[in-house]
Amino acid sequence: MGAQVGRRPPNSEGARMRNLDADISKTSLFKSDLSREDLRTHDATRCPNCGSLALYVDPIRGERVCDTCGFVLDEALVDQGPDWTTFEGEDRIRSGPPPSVMVPDKGLGSMVGNGLRDAKGNPIDARSVAALNRLRRVSHWTRYDRVERALAPGLMQLSSLSSRLGLPQDFRERAASILRKTIEAGLSRGRAMDAIVAAVVYLAAKQLGAPRGLHELAQATGVSVHRISLTAKIISREVGVFARATRAEDFVPRFASQLGVDPGVRERAMNLVGAGNRVKGLEANSPVGIAAGALYLASEERGAPLTQAEIARLTGVSEVTIRKHYRLLKDALPTSMSRPEAA
Repeated sequence: MGAQVGRRPPNSEGARMRNLDADISKTSLFKSDLSREDLRTHDATRCPNCGSLALYVDPIRGERVCDTCGFVLDEALVDQGPDWTTFEGEDRIRSGPPPSVMVPDKGLGSMVGNGLRDAKGNPIDARSVAALNRLRRVSHWTRYDRVERALAPGLMQLSSLSSRLGLPQDFRERAASILRKTIEAGLSRGRAMDAIVAAVVYLAAKQLGAPRGLHELAQATGVSVHRISLTAKIISREVGVFARATRAEDFVPRFASQLGVDPGVRERAMNLVGAGNRVKGLEANSPVGIAAGALYLASEERGAPLTQAEIARLTGVSEVTIRKHYRLLKDALPTSMSRPEAA
């Protein structure tokens, strides 16, 4: 008739193990009866497996996980936050690098990479690799338009010439902008790219107030002075690149620094050039020649003479030109100006 009232029923070791297995199956760590519909209708802030509120998102794996039981609620999550990128130091920005005129497509183009794995890190099969290689070749062929394809070798020559001349970044960008306008205007057809690059560097340096001499550019590029001057005139007229006329004052500081003269010699040369600008006989002379003659005269007055060959080798003018402007400055200036001032 069953167990007696008031007494515990007999319970063996096997019965206890069976009861324990039943309890574990009812409260399993990952319940097998959780269907997709249950996951959709449950509270999004709670774990559908254990009911815990301790949910966190793993940004590396893109998963939402319960911190209590380890149940994965969502996977392959898309990060809706800003795309932070670090380019320099510790500063993070939300966008890519700014457009650059030193790149044919201004850095706004795209290209197929060389990776052999997909977005999830799985290896790509051989057939897909062959297809990607074909897409990569087509992307390389169609990456630039007509103007950009003609601009690519010009920008390479421009970077090389700027490095040889020691031009700063703003000079390079101004020259690249003029070069792009020149090619867009169709002026590169029938003309050598090295002459065009030398001409745009010449015009950019004039615009920024630190001109480079034609002889200096001719030595760096191997293009004749006449071709550089003619190409620069055509580009200036057709593209509308206007710059003030070069003056001797623009060359004296750079020449003095490269010659390694004392500051007193440089100041004296600047005073001589400034006084020479008011003399009508020097108006039609070359600014580079006037600067070279002023440096030679100033060094002689200050007792630290420079050789004519040294100045001619640096400035690109002949020794005859230096002597000519030396005599013009010495004869045109008053006696009080042609002598060093007493200390």
